[in-house]
Formats: sequence, C-alpha cells, structure tokens
Amino acid sequence: MPKTILVVDNELRSRQLIAHLLREEGYQVDEADDGVSALEMLEKKIFDLMICDVVMPRLNAFDVLDYMKSHSLSTSIILITGHPHLLADKGLGSLTCFMKPFNMYDLLHKVEEMLGRST
Repeated sequence: MPKTILVVDNELRSRQLIAHLLREEGYQVDEADDGVSALEMLEKKIFDLMICDVVMPRLNAFDVLDYMKSHSLSTSIILITGHPHLLADKGLGSLTCFMKPFNMYDLLHKVEEMLGRST
C-alpha cells in the first residue's frame, strides 16, 4: 500500500508541483490550500507525512502543529518556508525544513529517507 502524504501550501503552483512529483514516485497525495483545510483532512484520514508551508492565511503551520500535538498524531512533518527565522522564534529549529526556493529532488530524497522506499 502506498504511503500517504498531505501537501499543504497556499501557493497553488508550489503545491501542485510537489504533489505531482510525489505522485510520480508512487505516493498517495492529498492537497490542502491552508491550515483550516489541512485540519479538516487530518481529522478524516491518517497520513504518513505532511509537507506544510509555514506562512499561510487563516491557520499557519504552527496552528496545524499545535493541533497535531494535542491530538497525538504521529504524522511525520516537513516544513517549507521562506521565513526561517520563524522556526527559531518558535523553538522548532529541530524540525525538518526546506527553505524556499528549494530543489524538488532534495525534497523527494528527504521524503524517501523519512518514509522508507516502499512505493
């Protein structure tokens, strides 16, 4: 069974590009355009990994992470951001994070490393 990944980014092109690359590699990918949509999906489905932009309208990645922690979700997380100082400010510098712009194949390699290559 393919690993499931939730890609959360309010930038349509970025989200679609990441999702397409992951689907091409055999992952099952769902997409959310902001934190509110992500929470709705996390309530309905268990994901192996979430790739989430940090700065988004409505709810940001920190709100989503708080929800995941309060609901004891074990979903692995990769953050993407153009604002790395926000992670340090929140004490989240230990989380896996890619700084925009990033190489999609570096992201794919990290996904494979975190999930194992079982696609």
